[in-house]
Amino acid sequence: MSEAIADPHERRITEDLSSYEFEAGVDAGMWSIVSLYWPVLIVAITAGDGGQLGMRLLVDGYPATPPSGQPWDIGLDAPLPLNQWPTGGSASQIFRADWSPVNGNAPYMACERAALTTHPDWATAHPTRAWNAGRTIAFYVGEVHHELRGAILPEAPK
Repeated sequence: MSEAIADPHERRITEDLSSYEFEAGVDAGMWSIVSLYWPVLIVAITAGDGGQLGMRLLVDGYPATPPSGQPWDIGLDAPLPLNQWPTGGSASQIFRADWSPVNGNAPYMACERAALTTHPDWATAHPTRAWNAGRTIAFYVGEVHHELRGAILPEAPK
């Protein structure tokens, strides 16, 4: 028998990672879970070129507090270098070299904790794309996946 999860935020993220909505994205090849070591969730999200973008998500306070993500090198377990961030499509508007690095490498999106902190008006200005406590982790990774549809992931230098 597995041990009960005491932290309500951890329990909720665990439930949401097993939800039909999240599993449908996994089954469709849109994203996958790499690991969950509370409060850090690492996922791989498929880009338009078929490559996988690792994202490290801080999910403490979930779902009342939005996830806080950053591009992640899954193999090295380290932040993904800027020169390996997605390009093409709308990726450069989301993974911004002028904004993301000074905001924990966060994507510039209305469902992102750092972006909502720097742009509190986004919650009302972009209600269909903004995080709220009724959202799930599938919404967040779905928003990133949406922005990566036309993206190319540069290969790591050899």
